Amino acid sequence: MPFDAAAASRLLEKKLADIARKTVLPAAMLELVAGTARAQLAARAAERVRLDDVELTDIERVLRGAPMLPRHAFPLDVARSEALFSELAHLVRVSEPHLAAAMATVAAAPASGDIELPRAFGRYLDGDDAYFAAFGEKTPDAPRLFNFLVQASLAPRLAAVAEAVYARFPENRTWNFGHCPVCASPPLMARLVGKVGARHLTCSFCQLEYRAKRLLCPYCGEEDHNYLEVFTAPDEPGYAVHVCLRCNNYIKTTDFRELDRPSLPVLDDLESLTLDLAACNQGYNRPVLSAWGF
Repeated sequence: MPFDAAAASRLLEKKLADIARKTVLPAAMLELVAGTARAQLAARAAERVRLDDVELTDIERVLRGAPMLPRHAFPLDVARSEALFSELAHLVRVSEPHLAAAMATVAAAPASGDIELPRAFGRYLDGDDAYFAAFGEKTPDAPRLFNFLVQASLAPRLAAVAEAVYARFPENRTWNFGHCPVCASPPLMARLVGKVGARHLTCSFCQLEYRAKRLLCPYCGEEDHNYLEVFTAPDEPGYAVHVCLRCNNYIKTTDFRELDRPSLPVLDDLESLTLDLAACNQGYNRPVLSAWGF
């Protein structure tokens, strides 16, 4: 179905208001997150995806766990992503001083040959973390800034492509694996929806939300309930941490079914940062970064 920009905007503003009331983030950081999310939404509304020249994996292989479209094969619109990169760079320049200083280094890099955006976009598709870590050494006060800008600039396009591809997945079929059915990347967040509490996972790469098995570690595939535990925190109603004792990883889950609260997985993730601290303090790991590059 077509992307409903108006509905998405209303949901976004409600979620941003919720986060602002909780004071989870410093004011300057919240302003950067809000500006980024709004710019991404506008870019997503303008995306038009054609799959005519895209070769998708045979559905029988997909149902056995193969990705419908490996991440390196995602078709990009480099010009659009470059334009969004410039818009986000401006938001960073007027943000906190250490980010503005790091942004000056990023902005000067193309002239010296240290950065070529189309190449950086390709490195991100390839999952080349070493490339971004190497540049991060040039901005020690904000080592993830360049990674964040590239990731955020590509996000609207990746989401649009993933949704178009996932439309070819068999309707009403539950995905029996943890990784994303489109690109095979691990999930970022989980949430329970509907009367039965169907478990939906959100991909850490293309941000696709897909229905998956309820009792399953999305990182190692463990299904034995003896190895799967859950904990909550009184000051974070509607959130839970699902941990796997087999691989020692965790994923946060949103359950707002009995709460009058908006849910957007990439912002739910920010709102529940205290649970990440609690999980890490108990010795659990999170194998993916947030949608904000940290």
